[in-house]
Amino acid sequence: MRGVRRSPSPSFLLLAAAALVLAACASVPLPRREGVVLYERKCGGCHRLYAPSEISPEKWGARLPEMAKRAHLTAAEAEVIRRYVEPDLVPTQAPARTGPPEPTG
Repeated sequence: MRGVRRSPSPSFLLLAAAALVLAACASVPLPRREGVVLYERKCGGCHRLYAPSEISPEKWGARLPEMAKRAHLTAAEAEVIRRYVEPDLVPTQAPARTGPPEPTG
């Protein structure tokens, strides 16, 4: 019969759904810069690694403190990962001084 549409087979629908799930799980490649190894080691054990560009800076800023607690990150580790995922932001804390104090005057 011409003009009659058949519904897709259940196996086709299952295959299509599986393809969509796999496509959604594929990640953007991670940039290779300072912090990537720590990010992979500390964050990748619990969930897939998100490329910094996949999440807005606002969402990174909101989620990082919570994730840092869950991953038992030190303040220094959290800062390295924050700089990795938000490279255009300034450091959240001033770097420690290693030299003699500057004269005041």
